[in-house]
Amino acid sequence: MGRVHPEETGSSFIMEAIIKYLMSDGEKPRILRKNHIFHIVPMVNPDGVILGNSRCSAIGRDLNRDWSAPDMDVTP
Repeated sequence: MGRVHPEETGSSFIMEAIIKYLMSDGEKPRILRKNHIFHIVPMVNPDGVILGNSRCSAIGRDLNRDWSAPDMDVTP
């Protein structure tokens, strides 16, 4: 997972590189794809990143505090 907070710009570049690597034609990426399932979330908080909210979504919810009991209407 990448980019929970707006200031974590480096994680966006790392996630892009990981996706490109895993989708490449090399032998190692093919083996990885064959033997593993990857769940990749390049940007966890896109609305917060766009609005510059350090921890909150666009509706002001702190996404770091909603992991254990997420509300799909408020924190999908």
